[in-house]
Amino acid sequence: MENQVEEFLNALGDAERAGGRVLHELTGQARSLELKELLKKVAHDEGYYAGELSHHVRRLGGNASNKTGDFVEKVRAVGDFRGKLELLNRGQRWVIRKIDENLDNVSDPELKAFLVVMAQGHELNIGALEQALKAAAA
Repeated sequence: MENQVEEFLNALGDAERAGGRVLHELTGQARSLELKELLKKVAHDEGYYAGELSHHVRRLGGNASNKTGDFVEKVRAVGDFRGKLELLNRGQRWVIRKIDENLDNVSDPELKAFLVVMAQGHELNIGALEQALKAAAA
């Protein structure tokens, strides 16, 4: 496995684990049952993506990270719930951007297909969270 690709996948995995932890914390703070369910769904996706990223690193002969990124502390530092959700969406956009920037470096077709679907999943989750933020503001 190419070192650059391994580092990229492990950075994404670290970010996904951080996102999952943040979402777990935010689920407990959500006031509506619908938002709680949405946050649980997005957290589930983050856990799935982290696990699949580790799987692909190992499958391709690399060493999978089990670290959690520093994003957790960044979100905790935000004072209000809405701000935390907005930062979460910025983090999801970061993941999409990193996938877009690195996709051409990925030669394995199975991994490439997974990353495309992962980026699409993040787009869907960003849209759902934006809708929830709009509904909460109304």
